[in-house]
Amino acid sequence: MPRHSETITSAIKNAIDIVALAGEYLPLRRLGSKYKALCPWHDDHNPSLELNPERQSFKCWSCGKGGDIFDFVKNIEHVEFPEALRMLADRAGITLERPSSTASPSRGPSKSELLEVNAWAEEAFAGALRNSAEVLAYVDGRGLTRQSIERFRLGYAPEDRGWLLALARRQRISMEMLAQAGLTTTSPESPGLVRERFRGRLIFPIHDDRGKTIGFGGRLLPDVERKLAEAGKHVAKYLNGPETSLFHKRSILYAADLARTASREAGWVAVVEGYTDVIAAHQVGLCNVVGTMGTALGEDHLRALRRLADRVVLVFDGDQAGQSAADRALELFLGSELDLRVLTLPANLDPCDYLLQAGGDAFRDLAERAADPLAYLLTRAAARFDLESAEGSRRAAEWVLGIMSRVPETHQFGLEVKQAKVLDTLSHRLRVPLEALNGLRRQLRRSVSQSRSSGAPVPSQVAGSAGLAPATVNFSDAPAAPAPISQSELDRNDLELIQIALSEPSAITWLIPRLPVSALRDPSLRTLLQACYDLQNEGQSASYENLMVRLDDPAVRTLATSLIAQSALSTPDPGHFPEDLRPAPWRDRLEKMLIVLDKNARRARLRDLKRSLDETDRHADPEAHRAIQLEYQRLLTGGQTRKS
Repeated sequence: MPRHSETITSAIKNAIDIVALAGEYLPLRRLGSKYKALCPWHDDHNPSLELNPERQSFKCWSCGKGGDIFDFVKNIEHVEFPEALRMLADRAGITLERPSSTASPSRGPSKSELLEVNAWAEEAFAGALRNSAEVLAYVDGRGLTRQSIERFRLGYAPEDRGWLLALARRQRISMEMLAQAGLTTTSPESPGLVRERFRGRLIFPIHDDRGKTIGFGGRLLPDVERKLAEAGKHVAKYLNGPETSLFHKRSILYAADLARTASREAGWVAVVEGYTDVIAAHQVGLCNVVGTMGTALGEDHLRALRRLADRVVLVFDGDQAGQSAADRALELFLGSELDLRVLTLPANLDPCDYLLQAGGDAFRDLAERAADPLAYLLTRAAARFDLESAEGSRRAAEWVLGIMSRVPETHQFGLEVKQAKVLDTLSHRLRVPLEALNGLRRQLRRSVSQSRSSGAPVPSQVAGSAGLAPATVNFSDAPAAPAPISQSELDRNDLELIQIALSEPSAITWLIPRLPVSALRDPSLRTLLQACYDLQNEGQSASYENLMVRLDDPAVRTLATSLIAQSALSTPDPGHFPEDLRPAPWRDRLEKMLIVLDKNARRARLRDLKRSLDETDRHADPEAHRAIQLEYQRLLTGGQTRKS
């Protein structure tokens, strides 16, 4: 980056007001001649960031960060000064001298350069959609209008290989730049072969708070999905671009740029899960709605939501998966000072369907009546357990307190009051002394703390309640545990394969087209593998939390917990081994396992064919007998090999 004179930096400062700049990232409140906001660089609960319009400066009186507009952009965008200068010059309409090369070989492309490539790709996808009557008809069938297509800048990635690459070459955009932007990928089997990441998909551009394109998501078109299925290929229906220097899925909210003004005016923001859910909401006039990027709601999302509004309404489908997702979100309420509400839709309706059928006003009415998490928690407990029985009350208390025990300890007064309120209400609802509940809570928290310190996954529900015996419920009786699945009784090859799948996220993608679930012998391992496949096909990771939602059988849940914990504790560091003794890469190990599975399947098939031959009369049914015999001979002499 060439050095620029003080004249240039002064011109940029004079052109940009720090209050307007900060207001694009944070909700501001005027106090006298200055403005205040919650500081985005630490866990701020009382606005400690101060903006001084007269001095054009900012200062946080808690964490100490401060400076001018350049310092603000450096800190909030996580960039160095040259990049902050470029971004602010672009905002001010000031042209800077460009460096001689488009990217530094050592540092890669800048954020500004990646933004330019993404903007180019967004327009290319949009043009392809405008020119495809077939895909436009599909979008129309989903109930989305042309105005929504333009507002959310939807696009289309054709099936043709090399389509985007050819456009990039004509624009002299390098393959390296496309790869850095997450627009291309390479095959593990053919590293030199570059392909478009998105093909045959409706494209959803993803924007930052300023409306700049930072990434893309794609929905596989039904016709393409059908053709792939007929060819025996399983591809994820929804696909997000990879993490880049611009795109961080765990902190991005889809349509946050479009929802900012409406959220601040309404005083609340709704959070849904799907792209089309968000688009449908805005289409019916409900513009204070954002979406998560295929990841579970987390702390980074809460910080982003806090910049939009003080009240957050979490919207979940009315099915079992939606209920389970809502249960997990309750931990966030107990660990945050946000006013969080939970809205569950009528059964068998997702937000998109409900919004397009019922309209924005009906949704607003539901949002106004959305339950606070405490009321929702107790309603869910009453639905899951018989609160009139001692056993039901005990299990309900363990379930609620199990959620509370996973919330990190805090000494903030507001959060302590919130959690005390939960305990007090739970005590009255279950008719259990408060002291007994506090004792169980402390015990469960110790169990969680021990799990975290050992590196093992934190169980989604912690059992155990010794030493508590209130008058109306006996907490000293532990719940009946499911019969454990003994790992020694499972096929060792299949067991190791599942362990790799649980510890190596990319292994699942590799396995899907190569291994049918039915190839595994044991039902419990088949259940685990199917859950991993389902999550991958839905664009989610096979994380501990996601798996626990999918697994209904307690014994399989316990097995999964054990396998994940073993993987976390026993995975060796290759650097600790001599070069000639290092463990084989996971793909090499899986390939050997697939060979074993092929052999096992072939032996089983031979046994079945031999039995069929013995049971088929060659004289009564000669054609069937000959067909079975030919298949038997083919397998016996040639066998089958699996493509790798």
